[in-house]
Amino acid sequence: MRMPDQQEQPREKVVFTRTERSRDEVVLAVNGPLTDETADEFQQHLDGLLAGAWPIVTLDFSKVKAIASKPTGKIVFLMKRLQEKKRTFRIRGCDPGLFEQFRMIRFD
Repeated sequence: MRMPDQQEQPREKVVFTRTERSRDEVVLAVNGPLTDETADEFQQHLDGLLAGAWPIVTLDFSKVKAIASKPTGKIVFLMKRLQEKKRTFRIRGCDPGLFEQFRMIRFD
């Protein structure tokens, strides 16, 4: 229940931009926080990357400061599916805090 004098905090919007860098690589740039609320939209974009034939799939997190647990799980699933298909998975441009989080779950 919200108190009358409290204002709702606006949610930060997340923007996804897919760029085909070459026949071999596609990059999904994420601009904004990956929260549990944006996880379903994020999954739709990841599904598009999996459905493609690019040998290299890159997630650009240079404009992401935080990733919640649900989107992190979706990244793990993407990584495993790409490995099964003998495709390369990369994460680039991530914040030092995110890098440490990824190292802890063995993304490095």
